[in-house]
Amino acid sequence: MMKKTALATIVVAAVLAVTVGAPAYADEPTPDSAPAATATPTPSPSADQGAPAEPAAPAAADPAPTADPADPATPTAPADPAPTAEPTPTPATGTAVPGADAAPEAASDADPSLDVMDAAGNHTMGSTIPDSDPASPKQRKAGVVQPFLGVSGILGQDVSGWQENVNWPAQWAAGSRFAYVKATEGTTYFSRNQFAQQYNGSASVGMFRGAYHFANPSTAPGDAAAEARWFVANGGGWSPDGRTLPPLLDIEYGNASQGGTCWGMSAGAMTSWIREFVTTMRSLTGINPAIYTTTNWWNTCTGSNNTFGAYPMFVARYGTNTPGTLPAGWLNWTIWQFQAAGTLAGDQDIFNGDIALLRQYALNGTSMPPTGVFDTATVAKSGPFTVTGWAFDQANVAAAVKVRIEWNTPSGIRTTTVSANASRPDVGAAYPGVGNNHGFTTTAPWAGNGQYRACLTALGVATSGARNLSLGCKAAFVSDAIASAPASKRVAGSDRFETAVATSKASFPTAGVPVAYVASGLDFPDALAAAPAAAKQKGPVLLSTAVSIPQSTLNELKRVKPSRIVVVGGEKAISASAYRQLTGLAASVVRVGGGDRYETSRKLADFAFPSSGGAYVATGWGFADSLAAGPVAAKRGQPLILVDGAKLDAGTSSYLSGRSMRSLTVVGGTSVISGGWASAASAAGFSVTRVGGSDRFETSAKLASTAFPSNGAKNVYLASGLNFPDALVAAAAAGAATKPLMLAVGTCVPRSVGDQFVRLGTTSMQVTGGTTVLNKDVDQLAVCY
Repeated sequence: MMKKTALATIVVAAVLAVTVGAPAYADEPTPDSAPAATATPTPSPSADQGAPAEPAAPAAADPAPTADPADPATPTAPADPAPTAEPTPTPATGTAVPGADAAPEAASDADPSLDVMDAAGNHTMGSTIPDSDPASPKQRKAGVVQPFLGVSGILGQDVSGWQENVNWPAQWAAGSRFAYVKATEGTTYFSRNQFAQQYNGSASVGMFRGAYHFANPSTAPGDAAAEARWFVANGGGWSPDGRTLPPLLDIEYGNASQGGTCWGMSAGAMTSWIREFVTTMRSLTGINPAIYTTTNWWNTCTGSNNTFGAYPMFVARYGTNTPGTLPAGWLNWTIWQFQAAGTLAGDQDIFNGDIALLRQYALNGTSMPPTGVFDTATVAKSGPFTVTGWAFDQANVAAAVKVRIEWNTPSGIRTTTVSANASRPDVGAAYPGVGNNHGFTTTAPWAGNGQYRACLTALGVATSGARNLSLGCKAAFVSDAIASAPASKRVAGSDRFETAVATSKASFPTAGVPVAYVASGLDFPDALAAAPAAAKQKGPVLLSTAVSIPQSTLNELKRVKPSRIVVVGGEKAISASAYRQLTGLAASVVRVGGGDRYETSRKLADFAFPSSGGAYVATGWGFADSLAAGPVAAKRGQPLILVDGAKLDAGTSSYLSGRSMRSLTVVGGTSVISGGWASAASAAGFSVTRVGGSDRFETSAKLASTAFPSNGAKNVYLASGLNFPDALVAAAAAGAATKPLMLAVGTCVPRSVGDQFVRLGTTSMQVTGGTTVLNKDVDQLAVCY
């Protein structure tokens, strides 16, 4: 069964929405009588749709308005009022604002001061946006206008009860083609004297029009549904007449008495409040409302929540030619409020598209992508790889959406397309009116043990001009040892130094280790050879800056109580003052360092492997091959020696000839350690073997295959192949535990590495680093495309 919470962020098709009538309206609520609502005819639901929800009446505790005989009882819109002419297309280079030098048409068009609005409990859209909002500096002086916009679109406006008796024919003549009209605020205010004149008057001249609600979370904390019901009961309804715009939530700054900018609510609480409001609106009207806000307010007060992108964005930003950066979660804007005063009554707005798209927006289908969910991806031994999900088109629910699947299996990568037309009663139940036949199940054949992954895209219906929608990717894994991804234990800290400490604690839980290595956490050259040395001597690698030892590192050294501390590298890597901080933390503190990275590696080899008969050789110009080789070298009791790789230099040649080493394992391809280097070493009497892959990830996999037999590593270590500090400490830990270390990309695991999980019979893994280094897809062994 599909989770309702997952569905809650998805747009509902507008063409099957409930039609809600508008009641009588009042500017000033009084406690004498309740507003009367006159419902317009409602479309009959289909058999699988169920009865549409009726809008809830205002709570009894809310003050009710008295009737105003001067206003019509119900601001009923004409069926489809035809304008005398469609607006002229705007130039591709931008939109000229009509009458740019003119003042508003009448003094009554101007908004009063914020203090007056606060006292009346009646705020206009954008009235509480402060000068401090970096994306929206206020420009509220009458007659101050933006003469030219850097975008094209359809001009419109938003008005409230503060704009009295708007001359709608004049607004049309000035170029306005749509209007949002304030209906309600909080749970007590609703517009009585002006709503009907504005809502019906704009429609009568051919405009698209809709209603907006000014949110006041402080009036009913935690009960956004009450505000939504008040809005719908007092003008915030919708009908599929092609002229009624989706209802609009105006959510912006609170004043000091209301808890300040974010109404005294945490980001989580504010996000929940908004979600409750919009989902209640959808349940009452059948469509998603639009959201009006500023980028700064949204990102500040919701913590940059990015899960509301299905709701059309009405963004406010003044004094510039473009809307600028949008709030988190939106890739595009639907309407932009670009000016707080100008030729048109109220605020000056522009719709992002032409008249045809504006009409689609009125039907809740403004080039919006299909909606859907990728539910499951499963594979069983010798069985097919199966994916399931659902999708439907928002403007035409009768159309079967096509879903493109990009398969990545052990047999290769391919693409297929399937129709989302299978029965999914849970979709129909969650979205009354949409119907049941929007599901899909499709398979790829069994391709052997290993990694499986599918990425799905719901394709926009060509006739609606909608974009495609990515439904995301899911991974599966199966081997003879396990039927799912190996259990993942993540070891991470807040930064590289803390991650090293966390790795030390996981690998050496009790005090009394023989040795601890301290290496630079800021640069890799001196530190590379430390991993096999620490692994051989059964101690952790901890990290330092050049000038001082981090307190977390000092605390960990005190905990593990090493017999010896080895500082790796010269004073450029770890300074004398940093070295002195270690005094007293072990019986012996020594520095092992040379004039360069190569000499340091040779000195570490003598220090930790004084009588080894062989060595691993890796480039000193990169870290990945060296660190992947560390656990393997330690398992074989051999050091890691760094070389330039272009040719066998005199320093390395002299060192090798004066030791008992006779076998050399060259790590990496000829692009990092040349064939000439290997040939020269062979000519000098060394037995040379090369282990290298097409990239660092395949090299790490091949190294594991040389040292660990089939079904020989139930547990492996996984670290970033693009981030040396985490790989360094993981290499030491893996080597000390006699486990392989393999490398991953930030968002996926290469197939060469995944194949080793199959061969080794791996059932668990330790992932080193946080999700900013290796994201959660890595825990699932999601294969790289």
